[in-house]
Amino acid sequence: MSDKKKTEEKKAKTFDTSTSSVGSQSRGNDNLKNLENQVVQYLAGWQKALADYQNLQKEMDKKISYLGEFITSACILELLPIFDNYQIALNHIPSAQKKEQWAIGLEHTLKMWEAFLAEHHVQKIKTLGEKFDPNWHESLGEVDDQSQEDQIIVEEKQSGYKIKDKVIRPAKVIINNLT
Repeated sequence: MSDKKKTEEKKAKTFDTSTSSVGSQSRGNDNLKNLENQVVQYLAGWQKALADYQNLQKEMDKKISYLGEFITSACILELLPIFDNYQIALNHIPSAQKKEQWAIGLEHTLKMWEAFLAEHHVQKIKTLGEKFDPNWHESLGEVDDQSQEDQIIVEEKQSGYKIKDKVIRPAKVIINNLT
């Protein structure tokens, strides 16, 4: 073969390898871009899944807290009649016997009841002298007393209780109605 032909073949081979390496580089760049796009998509998906999971955790925490408050309210509501009757019994101890040990023991037990209720955020609803509020009070009757303001509570028939801002039992009251 002539030298000229050999030189041309070498040039052709060199051209082929240079174009094939450019083509493989361009395919490599395309693959790299595709992989980068996939990474971005996967990362966005994982971040969304993480945010959804965190939101679910917060929602479940709220639901569990609400369920705990609901159970506490139901339990306290069951105990309130016992507490009411205990208070009535203490009020009926004759004055001559209030200094005796058994009566003092009953007073200490009442303080334990009150501490228990306070520990569970149970508060007595204010009544006497307060303006009637149907959200907190239940009217059992009314009087017409011109010496007092209209819709003022004049008598409490049964104590009402709330936990935080939720009524667990409305106060049963008598109100002044001037109409």
